[in-house]
Amino acid sequence: MKFSSKPLTTLILAACLSLGVFLPVSGAIAAMKADLNSATMEQLEAIKGIGHDTAQQILDYKQENGKFTSMEQLEAVSGVGKVRLEALREAFMVGTTMKNHKKMSMK
Repeated sequence: MKFSSKPLTTLILAACLSLGVFLPVSGAIAAMKADLNSATMEQLEAIKGIGHDTAQQILDYKQENGKFTSMEQLEAVSGVGKVRLEALREAFMVGTTMKNHKKMSMK
C-alpha cells in the first residue's frame, strides 16, 4: 500500500494545531475575537443567547455613552447579565483591552 505524503502532512499539521503546538492558545483565541466597539448587529446576534433586542440594546448603549472601555460596562446594558457577559467575553474584546494587555506584559 502506498501513502501520499501530502494528506499525512496535512493530518500532522492539523493535529499539532489542535494541540496548540504552533500557536499559544491565548494568542489564538485573542486573534479570533472581534472588537466590541466595531461589532455589527449581525455579529452580536450570532452569539448564542444574544437576540435582536439585546444586540440593539448594546448598539444603543454605545451610541448614547460612547465606546466601551471595558467588557464589564456591558452589565449596564439592559438585557446583559453575567451569563451573557461571559458569552460576549468569549467572542469579543474591547479595542483598548489588547493595548492594556500589551502594556501589562511589557512590565
